[in-house]
Amino acid sequence: MADEDHSARPRGRPRSDSVDRALTEATLEEFLERGYHAMSMESIAARAGVSKVSLYRRWNSKLAAVTGVLQLLRKTTPIGDHGSLAADVRALVEQSAGSSEARAAAKVVMRMIGEISGDEELRAAYRTHLFAPRLDQLRVLVERARARGELRADLPADIACAMIGGPLFLYHFTLVVEAEVDVSLDLVEEMTRAILNGIADGLGGRGKGPVGASFAG
Repeated sequence: MADEDHSARPRGRPRSDSVDRALTEATLEEFLERGYHAMSMESIAARAGVSKVSLYRRWNSKLAAVTGVLQLLRKTTPIGDHGSLAADVRALVEQSAGSSEARAAAKVVMRMIGEISGDEELRAAYRTHLFAPRLDQLRVLVERARARGELRADLPADIACAMIGGPLFLYHFTLVVEAEVDVSLDLVEEMTRAILNGIADGLGGRGKGPVGASFAG
């Protein structure tokens, strides 16, 4: 078994976790500050303080580097089953708009929106590794609510997804442009209630039916 393990190891210098972390952070910072078209493999390596050899050992192109970061961002956004549509939506809103990382996440999304319009490969990477998985997660949330009988029967699944994701996207946009908007001090509660009023069977945000009871609880 020991011989098999040894033979399965990749050849070359072992990867360093600290170098991986430095390159990931540098790639994200370069992307946010300079944009995809202005950044380069050289600028990533310089910011990370490592050689280009170390960078190319991990990613063979700028696209591969940004794709790697997108894959990491994808892993940080699970949507769990909290027992009801109201609880699921509230947890999502709290994670997306109520967390201390909301502004940083918003900058990534808005920078990406500006960059993908002129680059098909980057657009495909964003669609594959970030947008599609998050849309699929919303679909799971929505279909779970439908199975519980909590979702409006006349509402197509992807429209429900848009009605959940739309307010969050707009909130992220206001953060990036630093717009003055009138929002409640309890942003998570009010945004959750507004979303539920649009998609929940029995108008859960008004406290009617099982969704409203779960929300109030």
